Amino acid sequence: MESNNENNLTDTNQPSAPSEEDIQRLGWMAFANCKNRTTEMFPQSHKDISYILNARAICSACFVKKQCLEYALEFPAADMHGVWAGYTSRQLAAEQKRRGIGPIRPTLAQMWGDKY
Repeated sequence: MESNNENNLTDTNQPSAPSEEDIQRLGWMAFANCKNRTTEMFPQSHKDISYILNARAICSACFVKKQCLEYALEFPAADMHGVWAGYTSRQLAAEQKRRGIGPIRPTLAQMWGDKY
């Protein structure tokens, strides 16, 4: 009887955590679990919340969740659509308040202000 090697797979097929050196060299976004999965991380229509549970599952298995959260907290929470490090925009606003920090990047309105 032949053995089925597919049933004996180990976790070696799972990606390993990137080194801090690789994250610094390539940037955290290169290792984000959501990379190339935009449609799973953002609403498909106004007031759509059906994507959130799946997006959070993607975030929960991400090696660069901490870096993602720090990045997201740099922006005005109202401009951060979708899920970032497992947080929705309301949760990002609450985290900014909890930490006593504000955004350090401009709002979308400020960035596009005089262009349109």
